[in-house]
Amino acid sequence: MTEPQPWTPVEGDLTNILKQYPQPLMALAAGEMPAVLLRQAYNPNHCAELIQRFYERGLMYDPHKVGEGKPHRVDIGTSLGRYNSNREEFFAHSAGTHELFNVLFDGYDDPVKTMYDNLSRLAPGKNVMTAREPDGSLYGPAIFRIYHDGLGHGPHYDSVAKRSKLFTYAVSRFKHQFAGVLCFQNSNDAGESGEPFLYNCTWSDDVQEARENDAFREYVAEQNIARTQVQLEPGDLYFFYSENLHEVPFVVGDRPRAVLAIFFAMSPDDDEIFVWS
Repeated sequence: MTEPQPWTPVEGDLTNILKQYPQPLMALAAGEMPAVLLRQAYNPNHCAELIQRFYERGLMYDPHKVGEGKPHRVDIGTSLGRYNSNREEFFAHSAGTHELFNVLFDGYDDPVKTMYDNLSRLAPGKNVMTAREPDGSLYGPAIFRIYHDGLGHGPHYDSVAKRSKLFTYAVSRFKHQFAGVLCFQNSNDAGESGEPFLYNCTWSDDVQEARENDAFREYVAEQNIARTQVQLEPGDLYFFYSENLHEVPFVVGDRPRAVLAIFFAMSPDDDEIFVWS
């Protein structure tokens, strides 16, 4: 059995990345690379201090002190996946997120702006903006996701059009969907804990069957599907094609993993890129 070709993130200075890949988002969609990785895109000291602020303001919690020790994922922001069944509730919650984020980062660099600014540089000629409906209703701009011990995501893909089929929402108009993740805090386990795997593989019936049988990694090996694990430190930012399979191994240890995440979508012939959470 032949080994799959190395498939590693492109990282370094954005100017040099753009010289190598003049259209990096399309290169991601084509599977030419798994991710664009920007080390220390955000000040790691600000990451640590904002995490402390989240605790002080009750936005994060210690599962040993709250909830009878049963951890649950914490979202700081608005999830379209969670609220899409009720448009009024979704956009009301999104408005609250915008109000929160307008003051939450006071005294620190704005991490949401950091993500949007870097995405804009990766998408020359495109207008990057928070997703919105024709009536002007805004989606959530980004979302913090905090994973405690035992929490993560199995192999899956994300697409509002192809997976969720949210055709009543404006974000479904685009051809390609991507994601961006900014690491704020790692778990205290040195293994795979919370460090995402990306696969050069889109969804299929065979993938679904392998997942249902808990045999996805065996399927990947049998099919020689390239994969990579993206290892991040606080302040590191990466962008990837969310329509490819990806997973987040369960977090291990008492310190939760915290990231700031966005989805975004584009079409080659559309001047706009919509960003949401």
